[in-house]
Amino acid sequence: MKEIKEKIQEQYQKIINLLDQEENKTKLFRNRHHRLKKQENEELMTGIIVVALIIIIIFSLAYYLLIFAPQQEELNNLKQEKINTVNTLLVDDEGHNKEAIIAEIESKNTIEELNNLDVNLMIHPILKNTLLQQIKEYKDKYDRIEIITDNTTDIMNTENATNYINSQETTTLSTIKIKPVDSVIIPLNINRKQAASGFLSQGDKVDIYKTTKDEEIKEYDENNTENTTINTSTKIVGGSTVVSILRSKDSGNIEQNMELSETPKNRNMSQSSSLDIQQILSSRAAGTYDEKQIKLLLNEYGVRLSNYERTSNIGDLDVEYIIMLEVPRDSVENLIDNMDNIILTIPTYDAPSWVKL
Repeated sequence: MKEIKEKIQEQYQKIINLLDQEENKTKLFRNRHHRLKKQENEELMTGIIVVALIIIIIFSLAYYLLIFAPQQEELNNLKQEKINTVNTLLVDDEGHNKEAIIAEIESKNTIEELNNLDVNLMIHPILKNTLLQQIKEYKDKYDRIEIITDNTTDIMNTENATNYINSQETTTLSTIKIKPVDSVIIPLNINRKQAASGFLSQGDKVDIYKTTKDEEIKEYDENNTENTTINTSTKIVGGSTVVSILRSKDSGNIEQNMELSETPKNRNMSQSSSLDIQQILSSRAAGTYDEKQIKLLLNEYGVRLSNYERTSNIGDLDVEYIIMLEVPRDSVENLIDNMDNIILTIPTYDAPSWVKL
C-alpha cells in the first residue's frame, strides 16, 4: 500500500514538474515575443527617426541653397556695395566718420534695413561741412580760394564758393578739393574770337576753355572709310581775373576824310586828317605832349572803342589782343601749350554790368 502511495506521489510530482516546464516554456516564449516586439518597435522608431532626420536635412539643405544662401549673398553684396560707396566718397576722411558709417552698415541684418539706409544722405553733411570749413581756413587776403574739380581749377571769392558748395550733390562734393590761391599772371596772345569778342575790361572774370579736334574714322566696308572731325572743349581754368588788355596797334590808326561844299559858287573842298595813337603815346613818353592834353583822348581808349563796337554792332574782327590774366600756377603749362586753341568766356555769375540776361 505504501508503495502504491509513493508511486502515485511520484507520478503527481512528474505531472507538476511537467506543468511547470510548460508554464516556463510559455513564459519564456512570452518573454522572447516581448523582446522581439520591443526590438521591432525600437528598430521601427530608429527608422522613423533616421527618415525624419534625412527629410529635415534635405529640407534644410534645400532652404539653405535655394533661399538662405541667395538672400545672404544678396545681403553681403549690398553691404559691400554700400561700404565701397563710403570708401569712395570719404576717401580723404581723417576722422571716425567712415568707421561709424561702415559699422552702421554691418549692423543691418536684412535687405530691407539696408535699403532704408541712405549712405549718400549720411555722407553729404560730412563732406559739405568739411569743404565749408576749408574755405574759411584757406581764403587769402582778397577773400578768395581755389576750387579744384574734374581737373579744373576755379578761383572764387568765398561767397561764390560757399554758394557753389551748398548747391552740389554728394557725388560732386566728394571730387572737390579746396586749396589756397596760388596764382601767376600770364600773357595770352589771342584773336578777337578767342578773347570773348574783345568785350573785356580790366578786372573782369573769365573762364578759359581748350578746344581740340579729334579724327573719327568710320569703316563701312574694306574699301570705304569716312573721316569725321569732332570738336570737343575742356574747361581749364575758371574765375581768372583780367589784369590788363593790349589791343593791336592797327586799332590806334585813325583816318578821317571830310568833304565841304560852298554855294553859290559850288566849290567843293576836302580835308583829311590822320591820328596814330601809338605815335602820341611815344611823344607823351618823350615829354612832347602835356598829360592833360592827351588824357581825355587816351584814357581807356581801347575799352571805349570796344564798348562803341559792342553798342554799334560794328567792329574790327581781325584785331588781336594780348591779355594779362591771373591764373592758377598749375595751369600755366597747359595754357602756354594750347594758346592757339583756347577761348575766353564770361561766366554769368560774375558778368560785367553791360550783360543783360
